[in-house]
Amino acid sequence: MCESPEDLNYDCNFNMFLAKTMLTNLNKNEDRHKAVRWMRKLAQCNRSLEEMKLRNDFMYYLVINIQAGELQPPFVDSPPQAPLPTIAHLLPGGVGIDLEKEAEWADPTKGGREPRPLLYENSPDGGEFLAAQPVPRCGAFCYLAVVARPNTMHD
Repeated sequence: MCESPEDLNYDCNFNMFLAKTMLTNLNKNEDRHKAVRWMRKLAQCNRSLEEMKLRNDFMYYLVINIQAGELQPPFVDSPPQAPLPTIAHLLPGGVGIDLEKEAEWADPTKGGREPRPLLYENSPDGGEFLAAQPVPRCGAFCYLAVVARPNTMHD
């Protein structure tokens, strides 16, 4: 999916607006300050399209935390000084498709040890949508898709 910087900034600004308006959901004043520090850090992350996408992922999870009224990792601590790409592993469920593993799956000559998951094989987008979805810390993950396929049966 190719998103423009304008689209990514619009999404970020919308999530910033949501986060700011819901800050009162956080009962602890300390949590509000942490959330604001995260918003300030994320607002500065716009050096590349990849960084902007990652910023939006962090913003999405921050908004969900604020909406729930309780900060969860990585937001329980102030944001690290490190650049955003180096802390991407802090996102719940990881970030998107692991590009190195995807390359191994795509190229059998790389000697990948794991076969590509069947879910990715059968997905029309190669699993891109699923990989970008949040994975719950506990409980179940359910995915239902309805896809129209051309009728290949001839009478």
